[in-house]
Amino acid sequence: MDLSLRMKILIYCAGLMIIALIAQTALFWQSSARIIYAQAEEISRGTLENLQDDLYGFHKEIENSVINLYNQGQGQLVRALSEGGAFDSSGQSKFSQSAYELAHTAFVPAQNLAALYIYTAGNTLVASYRHAHTPKYTYPENIFNGTETDETRLIGAYISGEGRTMLITSNFNTSRGLRLVRYVMKLYNESSNCIGYVVCDVDPKPLLQIIDRYRYVDGQFIWLQAGGDVTALMNGGLMPGQAEIFEEIAGRIKSGDSESEVSSGGGGFELYKAAGRKYSLTVYSLLPKTSLELNQQVLLRNLSLIVLAILAVFILMYALISTGLTKPLTYVVQTMHRIKGGEIGLRLKPMRQDEIGLLSREFNDMLDNTAALMEKEYNARLLANEAKYKALQAQVNPHFLYNTLNTMSGIATASGVPAVGTLCRALSNMFRYSLNMETPFATLGEEIRHIKNYMYVMNVRMNNSVELKIKVDSNLLDLRLPRLSIQPLVENALIHGLKNKLGDKKVIVMAEQIGESLSLSIEDNGLGMDAEEMSKKLQSANDDALKQNRGIGLRNINARVKLLYGEVFGISVRSGAGLGSTVTLTIPVIGEDMHGPKEL
Repeated sequence: MDLSLRMKILIYCAGLMIIALIAQTALFWQSSARIIYAQAEEISRGTLENLQDDLYGFHKEIENSVINLYNQGQGQLVRALSEGGAFDSSGQSKFSQSAYELAHTAFVPAQNLAALYIYTAGNTLVASYRHAHTPKYTYPENIFNGTETDETRLIGAYISGEGRTMLITSNFNTSRGLRLVRYVMKLYNESSNCIGYVVCDVDPKPLLQIIDRYRYVDGQFIWLQAGGDVTALMNGGLMPGQAEIFEEIAGRIKSGDSESEVSSGGGGFELYKAAGRKYSLTVYSLLPKTSLELNQQVLLRNLSLIVLAILAVFILMYALISTGLTKPLTYVVQTMHRIKGGEIGLRLKPMRQDEIGLLSREFNDMLDNTAALMEKEYNARLLANEAKYKALQAQVNPHFLYNTLNTMSGIATASGVPAVGTLCRALSNMFRYSLNMETPFATLGEEIRHIKNYMYVMNVRMNNSVELKIKVDSNLLDLRLPRLSIQPLVENALIHGLKNKLGDKKVIVMAEQIGESLSLSIEDNGLGMDAEEMSKKLQSANDDALKQNRGIGLRNINARVKLLYGEVFGISVRSGAGLGSTVTLTIPVIGEDMHGPKEL
């Protein structure tokens, strides 16, 4: 059974949608998981790089604050440290307030400076500053309290080394139960010799705030640690199984393992890191793999939503297409069936400006053209039937008329009146030619012989006052044209052009072939006519020529020719007052061996 257009649209759309979904799902499982995971890793690394940049800015500000020791009136301390005169004879520091002044002039509150110590190159305390020093929260007066620790050994190794970059490490404050970030920076004299150093202990709060801005998933653990040192700062809670991995990795870093040995996590976690741009402090991030796969889960959820959305859109599109496309087409088909059933006057209603609307307009135009052709054919048949009817009216009893005229011709000749005999024969030939409607077409030669008979009869009536001239090439005599096409034009010249003419009267019949057209001209030297008015009459509707019961005249011939050959052919008139008239009939060239138009 043939499917309707509506069902075909449904099947096509459903098939395309299913194919698209299958292809999309296959591509997703092949490539999206790997791409999304790689993108997540790239984002994690980029995030740590950005975090390291912000931390670098904070470290640099601390370094710049310490450098102010060389300025703001502290130049004397630097010179004293260089010359070894920082203490008096009793061993008291001459610059005990320098640390306090530096803390309040060079550092800003946002840096959260907790304690500041200034030492000589031999680890002798010159000055110290402790912020918010209370019995509950205390800071040591001297980081070298007689007991050597890992922290003091690290500082000693830094001071004795050749490096000039500020050291960043940590210090655990027991009274606060908090690990502070410690900055150690060497002081140099003009000879670039190390004359001392400054130790700054900073509350980790501003650094933790910076790190918080870059923790973008739950379960992410970030810490700062330098190679060969303990963890300086930690941010985030440790998930089950994550603590063991962190302790293992931090232990490797402290023991000085190579970068490749601590480059991966394990146990469902991924390790990422970003080395410091200048300082030795590296940022590490331990991230659950599930968080990296979160985007895949989101994409899968979005894919499901997209599938549902596609289904909804498909249903909506199907409804719109059904009402917007199939309904107009159904209306067009139904209207065509009604027209086929006989309602030929029915037309499609105006529709929207699209292909269906164009189809409707073209269909209406086709019906209008068909109706016009049918009317034209009807008028042509009516015109032909009218001409036949008028011929039949005049026919009466043609054989009796022919025999009578022949008898009269014989009697006139026998009685010694040859003019009457000749006149009778001419009339007989005229009637025989005019009333023979069995063949609607004749040759140009037959038409000219008929004109000669007609002019002979008319000259008998007009005392031979009209001179007839025939200017036709013999090569054109076999060309075919509608019967009685020229004689009415000659009759029109006699009646309307030469009737009231005094003096010589002439009628000239000319014919010439111009390309694929035959031009027949009837020229007279009569009084002329209103050519413009005659042209308007010739352009009137063909059926008007049938309503005039005046024989076969110019309008009848013009209508017949246009119906037979088309609007480009027909009669044209050229005339002027007192200048005579020229009536030209143009038809296509049709030879004797060529088929003329269909007989009407």
